[in-house]
Amino acid sequence: MFGFFKKEKKAVASQKPSFEIELTAAVLAYEIARSDGEISDEELSLLMLEIEKISKKVGRDKEEIFKIVEIYSNDSISFHDFIEDINKNYSKEEKHLLLKFMWQTAFSDGVLDVDEERLIRRVADLIRVKDVEVLKLKHDAKS
Repeated sequence: MFGFFKKEKKAVASQKPSFEIELTAAVLAYEIARSDGEISDEELSLLMLEIEKISKKVGRDKEEIFKIVEIYSNDSISFHDFIEDINKNYSKEEKHLLLKFMWQTAFSDGVLDVDEERLIRRVADLIRVKDVEVLKLKHDAKS
């Protein structure tokens, strides 16, 4: 999905390219953060921590990674590509980590907006995570 990183993925055959999972999480978390109309400092800080991890793994500047996240978010008409990629390539555990990060982003500013929750639940439904598991992840992220 992220052609920008394909070289790094092929170059490191012995190591699983978790940066793609983290990049997908960053794009979806960015969507969560902006779904209520503004990105708070707390949401941006949490997002930048994730972006910093990605930048170290791929040897790119974190500002460059953030711009990629913004571009994917702004250019995406739907989540179809993300959802398809997640369903094909992510394990159940990776789906849970993704949703947990999305919940953490939503809670990071101290207010869970209705649109944030609706978006997370929609993604969870599309990636086939049961409601019971979604509620547990929500509770874990809130704690």
